[in-house]
Order: sequence, then structure tokens, then C-alpha cells
Amino acid sequence: MRARRIVQTGAFDPQDVERLQAAFEAAWLQVEATVPEREREAAREYLATVVVSAGNVSDLDAEELATVAVRTFLSIRTGTQSLP
Repeated sequence: MRARRIVQTGAFDPQDVERLQAAFEAAWLQVEATVPEREREAAREYLATVVVSAGNVSDLDAEELATVAVRTFLSIRTGTQSLP
């Protein structure tokens, strides 16, 4: 699955990979129902990118990182924030 590879690539130590994967899974559980079936794979990839980006520049734990990722993901999907 491409989303999992996004989380696992990069210069992360095993603890960071575990933190990012936990954050991704927690965030996905919160947003999955908001994503139409046909858009889920692309949404998972985008969410993984958000998690890795936020995790790369912060020391947030998995729960905090999931909260940031969900907020960012939903704000972009609802158009309250423009894509970079």
C-alpha cells in the first residue's frame, strides 16, 4: 500500500516510524468515513504525506500528530485552507 510506504520512507529511526504509523492509522480512522470510496487510496496517500510532513518538523507524540493531521486534512478537503 502506497500510504504505508510514504510513512516508512525517509530518514526516520524505528521509533519515529512507529510513531508516524500510529498517527496515520489513528488519523485515518477519524477521516475515513468522510472520504468517498473512489477517493480513498488518494486520500490515504495525501494523509500519509501530511503525517510525515508534520512529524518531520515536530516532536509531537502519535496522538498529537494524528490530531494535527486530521485538522489539516479536513481543512483542505473542505476548502478552508488552500493547498500548498
